[in-house]
Amino acid sequence: MFELKLEKSWYDAIYRRSSVRKYTGAPDKAQLDRLGVLCRKLSWQGITVRMFKGPGLRSKVKGTDVYAVIVAKKGTPMELEGFMGEALVLEATSMGLGACWLGMGFYPEIIRRNVNLQNDEEVHCVISLGKCEQPAFAPKRKELAKICGKTEEELAALGVWQKDAVLAARLAPSAVNLQPWKIEADKNSVSILEASVIYKKYAPLDRGIAMLHAAVGAYHAGREAVWKKVDGGYQMRA
Repeated sequence: MFELKLEKSWYDAIYRRSSVRKYTGAPDKAQLDRLGVLCRKLSWQGITVRMFKGPGLRSKVKGTDVYAVIVAKKGTPMELEGFMGEALVLEATSMGLGACWLGMGFYPEIIRRNVNLQNDEEVHCVISLGKCEQPAFAPKRKELAKICGKTEEELAALGVWQKDAVLAARLAPSAVNLQPWKIEADKNSVSILEASVIYKKYAPLDRGIAMLHAAVGAYHAGREAVWKKVDGGYQMRA
């Protein structure tokens, strides 16, 4: 589980991405074809990622009618939805496109009809995709010491891959920017664990997004991530 071929370009995308709701246009055919190839690669382990062009997005999303739907078999960990979906976001960002996770910015009945949702499937989020002007962006995130109890220098003392993994995970997007996770790092592993938050509906999905970021950070440092379930979350060894 959480097995995925990572791309080196995703690391830079982590530091460039922002949540975009206003677009200058939809992706062109070549971009759609490239994203479609990735969607097929992401569709396994109980997850199917499908792209659509047309109605489905609410009015707060402007300038595009293209979106991806993350369809999950019931019982599939929501973390896996975030993990696979964020790979699509980072690929789109690396192509110069904008994207945004939407938990309420779509019409559920249209989405259900488009994907022909079965009784053993569910949709929690969609991802809008489009062309946009991307200004320099510094996302507001919790202080590093608050989410992992270490400074950047202390992380560096553990190892390059731990530092890159934690810093990348810290930049992961989350519902209302709550960052519903805590990160633990030692000389052998990095863990993304549950944290107490008021708004819990999307917290597992958000942790999956952070896990993908951590894996990309480790990959940037030359390490392949292997995830396992542990008490309170997931642990990565690389």
